[in-house]
Amino acid sequence: MLLQKPLPLQDYDHHGRTWALDPRTGLLSPSSGRCHGFVHAGEAGAAALYADPADETPALWFQFGRRRWDCAAAWAHQSTGPNGTRRFTVEDARGTALELLYPAPDPGPFDPTYDWMDAEGDDFFLWAAGRLTDGDASSRTTLRAHFRAGFLPT
Repeated sequence: MLLQKPLPLQDYDHHGRTWALDPRTGLLSPSSGRCHGFVHAGEAGAAALYADPADETPALWFQFGRRRWDCAAAWAHQSTGPNGTRRFTVEDARGTALELLYPAPDPGPFDPTYDWMDAEGDDFFLWAAGRLTDGDASSRTTLRAHFRAGFLPT
């Protein structure tokens, strides 16, 4: 078994900030360097979408806390209830593997130009679900290649 090293990931919510995710523990520490995905540091734990360049077989991973799923064998869904509560669900071959309920991010004062791109930018789970539910897997394939190669944080 390959000993996994912490991976530099760009903070999804605070551009310019980089964290190292320890895939074994789900813990974050400050980092720098080329990033291999994105992480959302939430109150309930860190959630990340990344690719490890050290993997012998390339994979795109979704991780929440200590638990992680190979995106080739898991699916994510996001929905919004009538009261604004959002539900992010990860399903695998055994059924529902993770279900998170959380409030919709507050977009601030009313802005008539606030659209779906702004909504995705404000909500890591909405963005991740969109990448992981495409029917032809093109988003997952593109992200896996991009994240394995690494990118400079913005």
